[in-house]
Amino acid sequence: MIGLSDYLKKIAEKINYKIEEIKIFFSAPKPERPSSETLNIEKSPAQEANFQWIAYQVLFTKNRDDYYIYSISLNPDGKEKEPAIVFPSDSDWSGANKRRPAKDIIPGDIKRAFPKVLKGPNLFPFREYQTIYVNIHKSDKGKSYSGKEFKKFFDNDFYVVISKNRELKNPFGKLIGMKYPKKEEK
Repeated sequence: MIGLSDYLKKIAEKINYKIEEIKIFFSAPKPERPSSETLNIEKSPAQEANFQWIAYQVLFTKNRDDYYIYSISLNPDGKEKEPAIVFPSDSDWSGANKRRPAKDIIPGDIKRAFPKVLKGPNLFPFREYQTIYVNIHKSDKGKSYSGKEFKKFFDNDFYVVISKNRELKNPFGKLIGMKYPKKEEK
């Protein structure tokens, strides 16, 4: 099966956009959220941390003023929770009424890519990427990450970001805070 990164790059080329780094966010909307130390990345996040749902968001960009963030929410069984949506760069990002259905913005190829790659019991097929855990809230052990600009776009509490680069930048290029999971002793 073609890897997700290769698949998304082909889609980006088809719509004349590029992906400088692929970012996929897992969101855990529940009161007790797993920490970077307790989440076992060798298992499905849904199985390991009892996630209620997982949101995948991918940034396609031409430049800092022209980009899409494609978002799809899945239940733990891999089935689509809600229709996929897109946050376009010309939106004011102020609420759900500014989000647009994916089918109205970008080709169906992107929507079809996710069920093909993420289907099945394992929802974490991204082991070739660095795993970066990001919490943009001040409640994160007293640390306040520089996520003010970032929070305009994503307002959940907990994110797991998959990236080949150890530097994670938001669409406007401002570095946001990050922490890394502890490596298990072999």
